[in-house]
Amino acid sequence: MSADNLAFHAADPRGGEGYVILLHPPEADGSVRCQEWSSVDYMAPGRESVVRADELMQRVEGWRRAGWKLTESPERIRGWLRPPD
Repeated sequence: MSADNLAFHAADPRGGEGYVILLHPPEADGSVRCQEWSSVDYMAPGRESVVRADELMQRVEGWRRAGWKLTESPERIRGWLRPPD
């Protein structure tokens, strides 16, 4: 992982499936390339995708409201997801 990336773990408080998310730097258009691993099989290759930063924040906020444990605060994730000027 590069210092230019942000990684965090989202853990279901009921012990269900969790996720490790690796975010690459956001693009000027608000898109973010990310990789995601499921706690069911961390050894499998990460699922790669490009998502909009606002969609990703909706997911993070949903986890927060549901009581999930996040290794990075939603505020830090939101700040990091701001596209470059």
